[in-house]
Amino acid sequence: MENVDIIKAELIGQGKRLGFPLIGFTDARPFDLWPEAVEGRKKADSRAEKFLGRLIPDPKDLMPEARAIVVAIHPYLPYPGEFPGGKARYSAHYAEYPEARKAVEELAGIISRRGYKVIVEPPLPAKAVAYRAGVGTFGKNGLIYAGEYGSWLTLHLILTDAPLPCDSQPQALSLCGGCNRCRQACPANAIVDDGVVLPGRCLRAYMLSSELVPVDVREKLGTRLLGCDICQMVCPRNNRITRQARLPEDGRLQPFDLYALIGALIENDKESIEAVASLIGKNYARPQRLLSGAIIAAGNFRQPQFVPLLIKTLKHPHPPIRAHSAWALGKIGGKEAMEALAYALKGETDERVIREIEGALGTIN
Repeated sequence: MENVDIIKAELIGQGKRLGFPLIGFTDARPFDLWPEAVEGRKKADSRAEKFLGRLIPDPKDLMPEARAIVVAIHPYLPYPGEFPGGKARYSAHYAEYPEARKAVEELAGIISRRGYKVIVEPPLPAKAVAYRAGVGTFGKNGLIYAGEYGSWLTLHLILTDAPLPCDSQPQALSLCGGCNRCRQACPANAIVDDGVVLPGRCLRAYMLSSELVPVDVREKLGTRLLGCDICQMVCPRNNRITRQARLPEDGRLQPFDLYALIGALIENDKESIEAVASLIGKNYARPQRLLSGAIIAAGNFRQPQFVPLLIKTLKHPHPPIRAHSAWALGKIGGKEAMEALAYALKGETDERVIREIEGALGTIN
């Protein structure tokens, strides 16, 4: 087989062409501290297992012959905190990740063509991999920061049995010092200690969910559909990149016109749904979840134009969607909303939805 130093050099060179200006290499030792970290989060956050439990701390449980892990850093420019003209906001992360995911497949081909095994995007703790490979340090918001790119990046892994030379080197765990801006700015108080984020408390945990979202969380979600970014936007280490934030191009913005999107979801307009899925991924763009999140955003927009659409979703077969619709109608208010809620209350059988309707009626003058 070819000299592994040559393979490594080609990975670095081709990585830059593919949008990965930073590539690190580490060995396949177990991440021994990961199980302990998960247990600590589970004690503080009952929902942590849902988000962290799928990650595997020992690479050799995935590939017994594993010798190295390649971590590729894909930086991107963020979107502004709010979108204009009735557009629901989503994070640039979700538009950038699928494209970088395809690119890392191509990168992995450099290794597999030499006869080595590869697993692309193995379920390993990616941030721990990046830190051990020496390409990043942790922020107090739990994210990896990579030099000039800050935390505006996506992480991509390749697990392989190729004995690639590693770059692991001692480094500071974090460069945040005494700064606590991310903790102070987090609307959900999800950042509780240095680099410790309770995933079940983070707003992201409730975005595009098929479950009933608590009322206080709905308020904090605002007009965001997917992704929060607040902790990154207030971070001084991100200033240089954050100042370059720009709106997505029209083709990436128009599918998130909230009025049109809710209408498309009601009519099961597959073309419109696919337009959203092509940007944020099919898993996130499941129609029922997408509709639920869009209804919450509509309530926070508080625009009367949404009332006729919400009256329709108030009849949806999925109870959380009916509950969110009732809440949104209460937020917008008006005679038409009040009459629709009163009528729906007469035939509603789900106790959760009944409470939401009664609460909404109580907020309308």
